[in-house]
Parts: sequence; structure tokens; C-alpha cells
Amino acid sequence: MQRGSEKHSPRQDEALKDELDGELKGDKPSRAQTWREPEPPADDDPDVPPFQPRAEPE
Repeated sequence: MQRGSEKHSPRQDEALKDELDGELKGDKPSRAQTWREPEPPADDDPDVPPFQPRAEPE
């Protein structure tokens, strides 16, 4: 089997995969400190459009 990265050994790749599996598939916040979670917008917050980078001039 060919691996896409030579940065880690296969054993370390598996350990990292197992470590991230819960965060990727979990239905709860992944942060240990709940105060780091972003707050949802309040009812009276203005609607802000998402950031759109400008096109590079040719």
C-alpha cells in the first residue's frame, strides 16, 4: 500500500488517525474548555455577509 506522506511512520499515522477520529465523527464540541467555543449570534446581531476575497487582476 502506498502512503501519501513520509512525514510519519505508519504506526504514528494510525495513532494520529485514531486520535482525530472522535473529533471528526463526534457530535459534541471538540474543545476541552467550553469558554473557547464560539458563541452563536444573538437575535439583534446584524447579518454580515461571508468574506469574499477579491479576484486578482490579470
